[in-house]
Amino acid sequence: GVSTDSRTVAEGNLFIPLKGEKFDGHDFIAEALKKGAAGSLCAEGREKCWGGEKLDQKFLLVVQDPLRALGDLAHFWRNQFSLPVIALTGSNGKTTTKEMAAAILANRFSVLKTEGNFNNLIGLPLTLLQLAPHHEVAVLEMGMNAFGEIRRLREIARPQISAILNIGQAHLEKLGGLEEVARAKGELWEELRAEDWIVVNLDDPRVAALAARQNCPKKTYSIQQKADVQAENILYRPEEGIGFVLKIGGQKELVQMQVYGRHNVPNALAAAACASILGLSLEEIVSGLKAFHPPPGRGRIITLKKNIRIWDDTYNANPDSLRASLTAFQETKGAGRGLLVLGDMLELGAATSAQHQEMGRFIGRCGLAYLFFLGQQAPFLKRGAQEGGMPAERIFVADHHEGILAKLREVGQENDWIMVKGSRLMKMEQIVQGLQDFWGAK
Repeated sequence: GVSTDSRTVAEGNLFIPLKGEKFDGHDFIAEALKKGAAGSLCAEGREKCWGGEKLDQKFLLVVQDPLRALGDLAHFWRNQFSLPVIALTGSNGKTTTKEMAAAILANRFSVLKTEGNFNNLIGLPLTLLQLAPHHEVAVLEMGMNAFGEIRRLREIARPQISAILNIGQAHLEKLGGLEEVARAKGELWEELRAEDWIVVNLDDPRVAALAARQNCPKKTYSIQQKADVQAENILYRPEEGIGFVLKIGGQKELVQMQVYGRHNVPNALAAAACASILGLSLEEIVSGLKAFHPPPGRGRIITLKKNIRIWDDTYNANPDSLRASLTAFQETKGAGRGLLVLGDMLELGAATSAQHQEMGRFIGRCGLAYLFFLGQQAPFLKRGAQEGGMPAERIFVADHHEGILAKLREVGQENDWIMVKGSRLMKMEQIVQGLQDFWGAK
């Protein structure tokens, strides 16, 4: 096995020292070897970083770049298996779609899937290195925040089926604008082979444009127009989730899913399209979608005592996902009193403050009872919310989680709906946990 963490390295592992913002794995090579690692990679020029201690039957393999070596190892290991690999990227919905696809495919196959947020140049190789003979298909999520990252992930994984779910306002800080996001995501569809399949969202013009350039088999999906995989008669019941008629080829079947928000329908269609390519029947696809439950932090509803319900959407946030989630939240809570807790949306680049103020105006028009803003962008959110019509006395700004929780405990009441969202680094799950600790699970 392979380990990048000296704290959890196991007997016989190969230790790969990676350099991060706060730590350099080379400083922990000696510790990893003493704990049982069989050997370690080492970057050129860092050969003496482990102190030169003599450790019997251990080895140090010098490479140009340990991170690239990790990817190369994963690529080599992936090539030992002939199983189909599905790769998913997009500005929103990657993890949900991956989980939906895995739930469907589990009806027939042994599935390896990306766990948690292991979707980058470290996590994806570590996922692939878990491939074992019993696996029959792999479903991989690919994330990025700079040019070249999706290209490298594609090189490592060599997927035969791939989908760019959507192009939206994410990672603008390093990329610039939406056209640049499309170009970066489009790296997934470079150098496609004649036998490779792509899954195409016809309702996203930028995705459709990227697909039009490709000469390979395509499986299209849409809500708005004719496609290989379609959703018809979408019906949203707040207490039951989303329902729709799934149409694949000439067959139709009703799907009732335990997810909230119409924005989850395209995710389900993308997952269904991937499964359809691998030959799963409509019945198997519907069964998998019905069995799907949203993972923590991605639109799940938690019911507390006093019938207070938390809409836990804490995993990440950008303007597009916030609009979709808030629309779904409004539709789900109905006439119930709604409160929004929002942390900063990160990686929006030079327009960060303007984007937050614009989203504040949108939020201010939603008719919520109270707003709670956390982070450096909170003043811009508040200004926008007031411009949108929200009274200042119902907007609370804080620079730490406990300040938000204290006010929530003060104003929260029976039957409230509380939506919690923010970028990953804002750690908004601490708000969800604090509310659960205070009111308790029902």
